[in-house]
Amino acid sequence: MAVAVESMRKLRHADTGCVDDVASQRMNDVFQGLDAPLRAFLTQQTRSLDDAEDLVQEIFLRLWRMGVRTEIRCFKAFAFKMACNLVKDRSRRTYTRMMRQSVPAAEVQLSDMGQSEPSSVVQSLQMLSIATETMTKLRPSTRQAFLLYRVEAWSHARIAAQMGISVSMVEKHVSQATAALRNAGVEYGER
Repeated sequence: MAVAVESMRKLRHADTGCVDDVASQRMNDVFQGLDAPLRAFLTQQTRSLDDAEDLVQEIFLRLWRMGVRTEIRCFKAFAFKMACNLVKDRSRRTYTRMMRQSVPAAEVQLSDMGQSEPSSVVQSLQMLSIATETMTKLRPSTRQAFLLYRVEAWSHARIAAQMGISVSMVEKHVSQATAALRNAGVEYGER
């Protein structure tokens, strides 16, 4: 966090040509006082340390751009309200993206289960139930990356661009989901 504060101080110095030591110290105090509470709150809201870290940086950057000379009386309340709004915006974007990618139930083609052996149908339904339960226990970002990779057959690069994360993070999500399914006893063909 100290590195980020120092970087922001340098940016502010470059923007204004001078640094007001009192204002700079106040912003430094605000950042250090809000870092841990904001990070904990956002981790709870997003259920992801990485997402929380990104949102905390976004909040601090916005606060820094606004500066201490603004009419904000309580930076803590303002920062938490900003955090709530950023979480809502991110959730809204994710929902919209998922709705655009969804397929109407009428267009889904299912195989005729009547031609299969009853025992294989029961076994398939049990396996599907276990897979569904396992997938619901995953973090939303892990589940989304895995489904885009396995169901939609997207490349890691495309998933990374869609989710706004790195390719290595996509690989991590996919491997975590794969491991969770294997641990639950779900068998499927590797891609």
